[in-house]
Amino acid sequence: MKITLLEHQKAEVTLPLTTDVTALQAYLDEVWQSRLWQEPSQEASMRQPFLSFEYVGPNVGPRIKAGRYVGFIQFQGLTIEIIPKLFNVEQAGRAFQHVLWWLSYAQSFTFPFAELSSDSDSIEDLPEAFFQYFAYTTENLIQQQPYHQYESVTESMPYLRGRLDTAGYIRSSLSQGHWHELVCEHEPFVFNNRLNQIIKFVTRKLLGLSRRLPTRQILERLLFHLDEVADVPISRADCDRIILHRFYEGYEHCLDLCRFFLSDRYSNQTASEEQQFCFLVPMDRVFEEFVTGVMKEKLGSMFRSIDLQKAGKLTQEGVFTIKNDALLTTHTGDVIVVDTKYKVRSVGVDAKAGISQTDLYQMISYALRRGSRRVFLLYPSLPKMTSSSHTFTVAASTFTQEPMVITAKDVEVTGLRKQEILDGLEQELFELLVT
Repeated sequence: MKITLLEHQKAEVTLPLTTDVTALQAYLDEVWQSRLWQEPSQEASMRQPFLSFEYVGPNVGPRIKAGRYVGFIQFQGLTIEIIPKLFNVEQAGRAFQHVLWWLSYAQSFTFPFAELSSDSDSIEDLPEAFFQYFAYTTENLIQQQPYHQYESVTESMPYLRGRLDTAGYIRSSLSQGHWHELVCEHEPFVFNNRLNQIIKFVTRKLLGLSRRLPTRQILERLLFHLDEVADVPISRADCDRIILHRFYEGYEHCLDLCRFFLSDRYSNQTASEEQQFCFLVPMDRVFEEFVTGVMKEKLGSMFRSIDLQKAGKLTQEGVFTIKNDALLTTHTGDVIVVDTKYKVRSVGVDAKAGISQTDLYQMISYALRRGSRRVFLLYPSLPKMTSSSHTFTVAASTFTQEPMVITAKDVEVTGLRKQEILDGLEQELFELLVT
């Protein structure tokens, strides 16, 4: 069963009565505690914020409501898709296509699936798209360039190979009267190495998750290629210990894929747990890192510096942390504060132009601390919505000898062609920040 819903909204249907809600919540709690994006304000929370459950009556499963995370959850035959509020439920394929592309600009972690976000291909099933991409990429790599590595081995043999392990020989052979069994340390060039063990472990995991026959067939062929590789428990930390020779640099991407599939939690689970997998990212961070990433890439040469996620303290006592999404310094030394807000502004309702009082106070404090007179708030615009810009001026006072100008601007981050979106966003940012 598949349920698709927008972030911050309730699903139209309830979960099946057979769904083990307690186990689902426990699994999501586990994912939350080992999440990729750590947020200081939520470190103390042990309960997952991805889904909430509302019980609507007897003999009916609970209704789920999504939080601010988008992505998918696979759990015991149930698939839950959560898509950004910039789209509608019928546009799940296009929505995930955009999310993958936005994530290619992420600075917080390496996202290895950027190639899936082509203009032409709609992603109708995001989990299967991940599995298929891994299967095709890894099979081609192993067929074209099998990975062999020198591995340190200690074993008993009737002839000397490598270096004699004297202590081991005395302990294991000589003391037992097996003087002819030499304990040798050597480094054979083997296919059964740690990297291939990681690939095999991930392949088995995905074979238990994938439902598409073509993908399963490729994964089964991969296991055949890796038949002589040992089956051992693997965790994400094992990926971080791999050091690749430059001759095998093509395996860097494969290692990133494996690291991704092992990152939701430690993956040395029992077979019954292999029906669980998820990918969930906070949309406010995705929007922020996409916009600021494009800003730094396209406009970086036009400023003395562009600092992303610039942290500092608001007071001289070193308390009250502030963190600017982007802090721009011009070649003349002027400072510009840029902050992204993943909210759809309600323009025309009142004179505030959809800007919350809290956000305005926050920007004023940022500007005062950074010594800036220009502040920009960037919001996403809905598809086919006319982009608008509103400016507010804070008069000079004891704190500021000159007026402070705060500008709120909607920016277009969705569309049919990636290059058109990039060109449009670059032009909007240039006109806003440079001219």
